[in-house]
Amino acid sequence: MIVQLIQRLESLERELLRLSEEAEENRRCSSNVIRLGVVAKAYKTTVDINAGPNKATRIPFFVHCAGRVSHYRRPSVGEQCVLLNLGSGDNLNNSVALMGLPSTQYPVPTTAENELMTDYGDGMTEVYNLDKGSLTATYPGGLFIIGDTQQDGNYTASGEVADGVRSMANDRIIYNGHRHRSPETNAPTSIPEEKQ
Repeated sequence: MIVQLIQRLESLERELLRLSEEAEENRRCSSNVIRLGVVAKAYKTTVDINAGPNKATRIPFFVHCAGRVSHYRRPSVGEQCVLLNLGSGDNLNNSVALMGLPSTQYPVPTTAENELMTDYGDGMTEVYNLDKGSLTATYPGGLFIIGDTQQDGNYTASGEVADGVRSMANDRIIYNGHRHRSPETNAPTSIPEEKQ
């Protein structure tokens, strides 16, 4: 009976070792399911990511939307991301990268709770104020609109307003200095008293 008990204990010990090894393998695999990473190189639709000592190459990255409405932004080198390993195990090349984690290198552009902000870099920003319902856009290189534009409400400009012919300032010069001729006498009329 003691021999059978020893054999049973040895069998249980082997099973316990096997389960321990399996648990360690599962722990190792699960530790690679979700990881933090940093973009090492960005391509058109894929990125290379460094995740600690591990590297994932040419993996796809999430974009804001990719259907009937689509949005594209190539990730920046040094941008932090979350790697989701779809294949489990040690091979991170079966991952996808979820971009957009703020970091020291790329902090959030605003922390005001009433603002939505996009900072495009080089001074180009768009800030929507939720409380005021206003949009403040700064476009150092200019704003180019293709297509018809309609506006309901006032328009104020601190700079020049022009169309395809000339500026409003040039129209003012023409108007303020113009004279008509009298149809009866052909004599020049006076310059308009009210200036534009």
